[in-house]
Amino acid sequence: MKKLLILTLVFFGISTINAKKCPKPTLQKYRKVMSSAFAKEYSSCPVIIEAQYLKEGYITNMRKPRKLKKMYFFQCTSIGGDTKNAPLTNEPVGDFFVIDKKKADLVLDLKKGQKIRLTGKTFVQKFFGVGLSVFFIVSDIEVIE
Repeated sequence: MKKLLILTLVFFGISTINAKKCPKPTLQKYRKVMSSAFAKEYSSCPVIIEAQYLKEGYITNMRKPRKLKKMYFFQCTSIGGDTKNAPLTNEPVGDFFVIDKKKADLVLDLKKGQKIRLTGKTFVQKFFGVGLSVFFIVSDIEVIE
């Protein structure tokens, strides 16, 4: 019994030490955070980015990542940034953002072109180990002007 208690305490101590403590979110460059080259660096601790709201939804007829399927999707660009053309559909799209559906009201009243400050983490969708798309999982939104 003593060995089990000691083993449990040691395991708890090691897992507590290894748990990453995140600093307070700081403002980062939009293009860096949403870049596939750097996105992984922003996946464990929240950061703040400033963006311009584009529209709700995801690319028409494209499959949503399983991990994010039940979230509310919307699109943004960097402030003053341009849209891209989606593969296959050629529709204009921005970068992809998701928020818990319980917080979707924070997005529903936004208008195209409105400037916002978003707090959250990145998620990189992978296919056979290759990063395909970067998503920003939003925890908070603030309108700025």
